Amino acid sequence: MIAAALITVYLVLGVLYESYIHPLTILSALPSAGVGALVALIPLPQRFQRDRLIGIVLLIGIVKKNAIMMIDFALAAERKEGMKPEDAIYQACILRFRPIMMTTMAALLGAVRWP
Repeated sequence: MIAAALITVYLVLGVLYESYIHPLTILSALPSAGVGALVALIPLPQRFQRDRLIGIVLLIGIVKKNAIMMIDFALAAERKEGMKPEDAIYQACILRFRPIMMTTMAALLGAVRWP
């Protein structure tokens, strides 16, 4: 099911960006996010439970959303302002940091389970 989901996301992003490489750029951040989440859970004494899996899926969704926001902004800057790709992604990082942090914190705090 995970492979089918990744293929579907790749196809949708490929149609959206009309490119083969931009969906790969977005999806390339997902493995490190998942592995990082699993490594962060290692020192905790509890077993891997359903709520932890939901948290990892939420994290992967947030990482994908953030990558889409950055690539969208950088592509628009490249096309409209004629910027080089390195400059466009750098400007996207600076200008999209606040919205990315706001939506990430809202999702994170909404997912926290209070006792």
